Amino acid sequence: MQLYSVISVILSIAAAPCSAFSLRQTSPRAATELFAATSGPVGRRAMVASTLSAAVSVAASKALAEEATDVPMKLFVDTANPSLFAINVPQRFFAIRRSAKGDLPDEKTGKGRRGGTIFSAGDMSKAEVVAVERFPVKVLLEEEGYSPLGDLSTFEAIGDPTAIATLLLRRREKDRPGNVSVAVLDKDSVVVTEDGKTLKFTMKQEISVQKPELLMEEMGVSRLFRTTVAKATLSSNDGNLLVVFASALDQDFSGPDGVALRKTVDSFIATEQAK
Repeated sequence: MQLYSVISVILSIAAAPCSAFSLRQTSPRAATELFAATSGPVGRRAMVASTLSAAVSVAASKALAEEATDVPMKLFVDTANPSLFAINVPQRFFAIRRSAKGDLPDEKTGKGRRGGTIFSAGDMSKAEVVAVERFPVKVLLEEEGYSPLGDLSTFEAIGDPTAIATLLLRRREKDRPGNVSVAVLDKDSVVVTEDGKTLKFTMKQEISVQKPELLMEEMGVSRLFRTTVAKATLSSNDGNLLVVFASALDQDFSGPDGVALRKTVDSFIATEQAK
């Protein structure tokens, strides 16, 4: 309940007649003392002041706690020439911009030793990962048997947003080990911005656990799930698609780390390339 709502309730109670309070379950002496303490304008004002002070203290403590749990962020601006993107990531994350020959995806195929990944960041101690991928829109469609004809400058022009999100998920899954379970797209999370340049979606994946009983002892759960938030953008206007993925285990994603990862995805900007 927000602070102004708490205050409204307190004031409405204070304005009510004392007879509105039930004293049936209170001893005669306690009832007499309670009635004397709260009856009359002085008693009611004292009760309101005391309760209001407690409510403000609780609200202030909650606000300070939320501020204390904010995850510090840092800005990463792509150092390649030309610069392709900018993004905010948690300050504690390592950050690697792929630059070695072979690591970078081929300009025509969008493939390299690390798939289409050009940037990685994360905290391995908590299995939290951020990745940026880049590949031609035409390649995405051709790999799935579609003919990339006509206008490909917006997601609406390319096709159904949910179908596109599914293609992106499927392409990402190809680079994963065979023993990893398939991620499931949350179809209700698929959103396209008004300009048609940005597509957002969320997916969830169950992590294989060898000994559920040990996991239960250590973490209090017998199954592990990973949530991934993603944003794909066509804003570079060079025929390429840039996609950022940010993921964490559910127990971390449900707290401040999840808020930080969503901020990371929201902050991602693709640099428009020369036409």
